[in-house]
Amino acid sequence: MIPHTVRPGWQFRDHEDVKVADWIRPYTPEASLDAALLGVPLSKTSISHSAAFRLPAAVRAAFTAMTPYSVEHALDLREHLNVLDIGDVEMHLTDLALCHRRIEEAVAGYAAQHAAPLIVMGGDHSLTACAVAGFVRAGRGRMGILHFDAHHDLRNTADGGRHNGTPFRTIVEAGWVRGEDIVQLGLRDFVNAPAHHAFALRHGVTVISARRVRREGLLPLVQAAHANLLNRVDAIYVSFDLDALDPAFAPGVPAPAPGGLTLPECMEALEWISCQGRILALDVVCADPAQDVRDLTSRTAAFLILSFLTGLALRRRDQAGAGNAGGGGS
Repeated sequence: MIPHTVRPGWQFRDHEDVKVADWIRPYTPEASLDAALLGVPLSKTSISHSAAFRLPAAVRAAFTAMTPYSVEHALDLREHLNVLDIGDVEMHLTDLALCHRRIEEAVAGYAAQHAAPLIVMGGDHSLTACAVAGFVRAGRGRMGILHFDAHHDLRNTADGGRHNGTPFRTIVEAGWVRGEDIVQLGLRDFVNAPAHHAFALRHGVTVISARRVRREGLLPLVQAAHANLLNRVDAIYVSFDLDALDPAFAPGVPAPAPGGLTLPECMEALEWISCQGRILALDVVCADPAQDVRDLTSRTAAFLILSFLTGLALRRRDQAGAGNAGGGGS
């Protein structure tokens, strides 16, 4: 043994400092779970150059440096949630339609077996239509969608098939979700076509621009949209394109658009949404680790996922507290 040497790859560890990667366990069908992660490493269906297929691995790498503890809430996620990692949907190298079918079938298989929310790590935004189709296929009821994005993603499919610019057009035209049950937040000027905006309004989609968010605040708008949706739907699907954020918070996206949302307000919104219950899934899409700066966008994706999990844990903690309080009566 040579003095003062360590094995290759060794990293300092504080035994009191448990990381998210230490907490999240691999998926097994018989294990109880409160949420599950599913990677979708697909970005060949992106209309702009993108290595978003690398995001699931980048988020998992970020989890090795993050803890499951919220200082704000004095909350240890480990005490309230069992979170399992299913792994990645296997992608075909050349058959993109097959990739989409595999995503749909994977989500349908999960939804048929588990009621706990599914967190889908993209990949490009084309996966959202596949995931929604999977929940429809599993018979999970009428669905509402809260969609955070700079873009409508309502492009037609005639000019290139299903890709990352078409998921919500696909969803509406297939009848999987009604336009009136979709709310789009964070839309930006100068990156959307008038035909796509007209399609949204014609089909009853609620469109909330980033400028309106700045005037009125994201959380109040989300709360109002959420309440309106739950008057009609059974559960909520949340889709978060990382270019909804201002590029200052997410530089590594294929289509950055200035004037976007801030990370703190989006973290708070996702935490609030998941705390309300009746959540089917969250997808986080369209970050390209190859274009990132010091892994900031990958870490941002991980922070958003942990914020969503924090809301689930807060709900669990509150329910446990209410149960204990009720149990003291005579």
